[in-house]
Amino acid sequence: MTSGDVKTGVELSRQKARIFADKWATVTNEKQFAQSFWSDFFHQIIGVEDLLATGVDFEFPIKNVATGTTNFIDVLWGGVVLIEHKSAGKSLDGAEVQARQYMVSLIPHLRPPVLIVSDFANIRIIDVLLGTSVQFPLTDLPKHLDHLDSIFKVYGSKATAQEIDADIKAVNLMADLYVEFEKNGYEGHAASVFMVRILFLNFGDDTRMWKKGLFADFLAESADSGAGLGGSIQELFQLLNTHKDKRPHNLPSSISEFPYVNGGLFKEVIPVFSFNAEMRTALIASSSYDWSKISPAIFGAMFQTIKSKEDRRALGEHYTSQQNILKVIRPLFLDEYLERLRKVWDDRAGLRKLRKDLGTKNYLDPAAGSGNFLLVAYKRLRDIEHKIIARLIELEGKVTTGRDGEELQVGLDGLGTIGLTVSLEQFHAIEFEQWSSQIASVAMYLAEHQANQELDELTGAAPTIFPLSHAATIRQGNALRIDWAEVCPMNDDTIIMGNPPFYGSSWLSADQKDDQALVWAKTRSAGILDYVASWYLIAARHMENTKARAAFVSTSSITQGQQPPVIWGALNQLGMGIDFAHRTFAWNNEGGKVAAVHCVIVGISANPKPPLRPLWSYPSLKAEPVLVRVRNINAYLLDATDALVTSRSKPIQSEVQSMTNGNKPVDGGLLSNISPEEAEEIRAADLTAAKYLRRVIGSAELINGTLRFGLWLKDADPADLLSSPVLKDRIERVREMRLASTKLDTQKSATRAWEWQQALRQPSTEYLAVPLVSSQEREYVPMAVMPAEVVPNNKLLYIPNASLETFGIMTSSVFNIWNRAISGRLKSDFSLSAEVTYNNFPFPDLSNEATLKKVQSAAEGVLAAREQFPTSSLAVLYNRSVMPSDLRKAHTSLDKAVLNAYGLKANATDAGVLELLFGMYADLTQGLLAPEKKTKRRGASPTEDLNSYVLNH
Repeated sequence: MTSGDVKTGVELSRQKARIFADKWATVTNEKQFAQSFWSDFFHQIIGVEDLLATGVDFEFPIKNVATGTTNFIDVLWGGVVLIEHKSAGKSLDGAEVQARQYMVSLIPHLRPPVLIVSDFANIRIIDVLLGTSVQFPLTDLPKHLDHLDSIFKVYGSKATAQEIDADIKAVNLMADLYVEFEKNGYEGHAASVFMVRILFLNFGDDTRMWKKGLFADFLAESADSGAGLGGSIQELFQLLNTHKDKRPHNLPSSISEFPYVNGGLFKEVIPVFSFNAEMRTALIASSSYDWSKISPAIFGAMFQTIKSKEDRRALGEHYTSQQNILKVIRPLFLDEYLERLRKVWDDRAGLRKLRKDLGTKNYLDPAAGSGNFLLVAYKRLRDIEHKIIARLIELEGKVTTGRDGEELQVGLDGLGTIGLTVSLEQFHAIEFEQWSSQIASVAMYLAEHQANQELDELTGAAPTIFPLSHAATIRQGNALRIDWAEVCPMNDDTIIMGNPPFYGSSWLSADQKDDQALVWAKTRSAGILDYVASWYLIAARHMENTKARAAFVSTSSITQGQQPPVIWGALNQLGMGIDFAHRTFAWNNEGGKVAAVHCVIVGISANPKPPLRPLWSYPSLKAEPVLVRVRNINAYLLDATDALVTSRSKPIQSEVQSMTNGNKPVDGGLLSNISPEEAEEIRAADLTAAKYLRRVIGSAELINGTLRFGLWLKDADPADLLSSPVLKDRIERVREMRLASTKLDTQKSATRAWEWQQALRQPSTEYLAVPLVSSQEREYVPMAVMPAEVVPNNKLLYIPNASLETFGIMTSSVFNIWNRAISGRLKSDFSLSAEVTYNNFPFPDLSNEATLKKVQSAAEGVLAAREQFPTSSLAVLYNRSVMPSDLRKAHTSLDKAVLNAYGLKANATDAGVLELLFGMYADLTQGLLAPEKKTKRRGASPTEDLNSYVLNH
């Protein structure tokens, strides 16, 4: 980054600060506008895009230790900042006193190092740790950006790191324990059950499930050698599954105080493990950690990795961030509840109704893993209910006796249980791996207990966790072969969500292919689908004719290429439509070493759609999402008509020139992949073979300008094939390679081993070479004219005798916009195809001679600009950072000419272009394009064609 870039960034931040200050200069009413003020502040000034995912919470409920009443912190970012806001003219000193009282009332890990108080016109920032304070008028905000930036960057990153670090340390301790078990031959189901139970006991020791340290003390009393510890632990397990009334009366004090747990967690009898000193040491080390710090959602996902030696080497990197999970659950159901809470904040009846409704939905994750999605959903719903309870306490002012005899202002039915409406019974899961399903079950218990503790802190009363008489439903098995309705009720109140396995069709195992075949039955082309597509179809079948909703994280390829017509051909018949979506982004496990997968999020239902729907796009794969509300979201996640672009063998417009696939060698590189050095050796040693050497190009050679040669022996003289040592040797090796193949077609082609397997597509004229694969970073698809003697391989597409206007349209931004939307992907690169991308592309009407000439002239300008740099490859010329100015100007002129041919202005947006192209495609597929509007035949023009231009220039 240059110094100019830095200055520009600083000035942009100051400009945003000035705009913010001007916007809020005249606002005075705290009650009405405080949330909007601080939302705007975090978005515009601090750069926090998603407040909820970051941990910024409004109206955070707290029991004030100074007054004993329930209060609400205006804004809390746990561990970072507490904000108290007042109406204009109110004392900031009083607001600071109040903020300090709130901070004392917070549990330790939420206490922030920074307090901010404001009355709109003035802002005071107190750094509690440093003991400093600064106050300034809102109009001076641009002068204090460095101060704000240092506070939020330092403390914000520390708060996140500390939470994750706590979970990583806990997982490492459990991993050490598992390793000791492995060393002594303990693996499999029994070891898995044991580990999950130890996790529960360690957590309970530090979270007031029973007397603190009870389990740690129990372990400390065992012999240093570990002798007898296995039997003692087995006795403890049996005790935890036995009601206190049925226990022996002579139990040792070390275990008699443990509660009756029930819930099936300790029901199964497993073998007694024989402990040694090392196993005992690892177990005691795990119990010595403070388990109250862990997050069940993050920890559970990491915990599931400890059974894999490979995953253990990267502990802490195998979990899905809450930020990514919230991308699914917020638009699916959570935002609706949060908006309702905001609207009924002062309405007691509305609060009660909302609280009741929180308990009506059933949530299913049919690919649950360790239960991350359910855990985050449960926690967020409990947070909302806690706010409602606290707000009703504040509004109703009724006095009821609390847990310890103190008086509480609780206007709720059934204080003994708090009448909670959000319960574990609402949450359901299917998980293939037994180990992960066990973790999910226990993690849900842990999450419930943590939520109950938070409620206890808030109200002084909370339901007890024991015995575990209710639980989430976690079914272990194959979600594509289990009836989801047996796991979760399927009706209007069903919410389905999750992150099914990331497997493309070519990576499926035999069993997974059988799963796909079972789900899709005889659906045409179902074999090309990614594994996740089956989850969509099963969900849609259950949601048909209901108000149920679903959203999945999916491989991005289900919205590209040939998959959308297959998937949505089925989903449309079931009445499904898209409610919201995140376009392609990098979904990666936190930590960095695990490769990111390019994903989308798609929410579907059969419900009527609102006038505008949320669609998130990403400027780059790892950028923050940008939200736009659009009229429609189609199968390609575009704001365009719902037309499905199907594969077709010929262009959709009969007058458009044909595109052909290159030749496929299937020869082990013996005929098709000869380096320049090898070619020279052949020329020197074998003149007969040398006369059959031809240059070969694929996408890489075309774009990078690299040399590659091949032996083109179609129609070669048989005598040459026998007399040439080089040809004879290579042909024999190709024959052997093909005969060894498991593919029947390849075996058959061994009878003509001198030919490329598919060698019928060599053009007889010059042709426009189009790469099959091209980087998404390029603004245009790089293509060029090649002479007939150059052999295109199967990584290249070509148009024989292409016209100037065909070249011009295809090398324009319009075609690349279509390419980005329609083509499949190879990793992040575009995988352009003749059958889907080109044959379905609607060419503009060029029947007007003036319009045709403008496109042709602009195309000539692009070719002329390229000729100024004869030694530069297309990769260099079309690199964004070094693209020559003359070439960029030529493309700008070409884009304008092509856009005008479509009836669009030069400043048309990508969305506007796609809307037009999809509309044209829909008209063409429905036969609605009037005959007089058909485009002029490409290549049939009496004017100069592309090949002529190349020859003459």
